[in-house]
Parts: sequence; C-alpha cells; structure tokens
Amino acid sequence: MLRPVLIAIVALSLFGCTHVSRQPEPVPGVAPLSPDEISQLLPKPAPNLPPAELVRMSKEGASASQIIARIEETGSSYDLSASEAIELHAQGVSTEVLDHIQSAREQELRERIAEEMNLRERRHAQELLRGQILWHNSYYYDPGWPGFFGYDWNFGYPLHPSGGFFYWRR
Repeated sequence: MLRPVLIAIVALSLFGCTHVSRQPEPVPGVAPLSPDEISQLLPKPAPNLPPAELVRMSKEGASASQIIARIEETGSSYDLSASEAIELHAQGVSTEVLDHIQSAREQELRERIAEEMNLRERRHAQELLRGQILWHNSYYYDPGWPGFFGYDWNFGYPLHPSGGFFYWRR
C-alpha cells in the first residue's frame, strides 16, 4: 500500500519539476501585394516628349534608334493603351519605338515591385530575428534541456556524430 503511494509522489514530483517551454507567437509571413498597393507602385507616366513629337520625328525620317535615344535623353515614360499604340503605329511610329516604350514601362514596374518585396522581406526577417532574440532571452528558454527521445544534445538529428544511437561515420 505504501509503495504505490511513494511511486505516485515521486512521479508527480518529477513531472512537477519539468516545464513546457512556451513557443513564441507565430510571426506572419511576408504579406502579398494587394491590387491597391500594386496600383500605387505603378510608374506614373511622365511624357516629357509628347506622343505628337514622336509622330513628328517619325514623319521627318528619324530612325528608331534616334527616337529611342531622344526618349531616354528626356526621361520620358508613357502609359499607352493598346488602342493608343495602334494609333501611333498608324501615324508612322515604328514598332521598335513602341516596343521600347512598353518594355521600359514593364522594367520600371518590375524594379518597383522587386524593391517593395525586398523591403517587406527585410522587415519580415527583422521580425523573425526579434522573435528569436525574445525567445532566447525569455525565462523559459533552457538550452541545456536534453529534448525528446532520439533528439538529445545532437543538434536535432538522431544519428548525429556527436551522439545519438551510435556513431554513424566510421
């Protein structure tokens, strides 16, 4: 009769001395871009060289490379719809110029979105690091706790060379 009571007391005292480590609250991942945010990131058209000037230069016989150089020189960016591009082509602007205008806009958009995503990923990495620092500095963190069966002091791998079931590299 005394033996089961002693076993129960010892078992309860052993279980009472252990504690379960509290995991930090999960940090949400990198938030995707919403349509409103994408519309804010879209490059604003700045046609320093108006489309009418492109048509005039084309009719005067300027080559596509000269027109493209003039567009880059003035720092112009355009937001042409498909119908506007067709209309410019009908008025004599070459397809190379229209392709350059479109590809320049797409490249600027890619760069802005990549910059925004990199900024969000940096913020997310900082939040994760902050959570890890808080976790390691918390009262419940115990780096000396052996862990679960098979995952004791050998860096989470049951067959790690520093311990585990046997030395797996001979």
